Amino acid sequence: MKPYCVPEKTEKYTGYDMIRKHTDVPALPDARLRLLHTFLEASDLAAKSEVYGTVTALLQNGLDIHDRVEPGDDSEEEEAMRSRQLKVLAGDYYSSRFYQLLAAAGEIGMIAELSRAIADVNRSKMELYLRIQSGQAPELREYLDEAAAIKARLFEGFDVLLDGPLLPYWQTLLPIVGLCEAVVDELAAAEPGSAGSTFRRDVEVQGTRESRETLAVLLLEFTERLDSEIKALPGEVNREALLPLAARFRNAAEIKGEVNG
Repeated sequence: MKPYCVPEKTEKYTGYDMIRKHTDVPALPDARLRLLHTFLEASDLAAKSEVYGTVTALLQNGLDIHDRVEPGDDSEEEEAMRSRQLKVLAGDYYSSRFYQLLAAAGEIGMIAELSRAIADVNRSKMELYLRIQSGQAPELREYLDEAAAIKARLFEGFDVLLDGPLLPYWQTLLPIVGLCEAVVDELAAAEPGSAGSTFRRDVEVQGTRESRETLAVLLLEFTERLDSEIKALPGEVNREALLPLAARFRNAAEIKGEVNG
């Protein structure tokens, strides 16, 4: 099994000085990428796990960086305008690399699958945002389910390739990882003094201690489910590569902070 090296593979695309000088490049969705890598390595697609992981990381980075683009106006300072423009260009650049890398690998079918996933992600984000802005925000648990579904949708583009004995396990674990990540986002945004932002935090008052306690309890619940499902994986899947994910989420729940790793 090849080691997980998506961060190193994407660095040459995300590490440009111009982009990093004017833009905060979002962190890679490490948990989802590790999950994808582990399942691809356990399938007959192991030879292409690196290119699939790299293009998915770039696509997710492009989506995340576009989420950070704020409306501008004629009165904004030059530095703010340049940062906003570079966020748009950086997201577009990452997307173009996705097309280039998959086309070079002859994976035209996956270009179509992942392009459909991107359209679904953007539509779901807009629908959720409009609901919240119109005062119809879902309750916390429903919101987390929707946020997790948005996180998982791009990775669901690989269902067609993982079709077979591993598919039910993949489709079980991916939503749970998305839930864990969604709660971690909320915990980070609810941190007093945090500049973090999520759909809910954009329109609500910063989280109270009680809400952070609620989120921590939910994260522990989801982490236990994740740990249990990982341990139930068949032997061909490298469970040892995934168990640290549960440990990191459990640690995040205990300290009510960010996942490092």
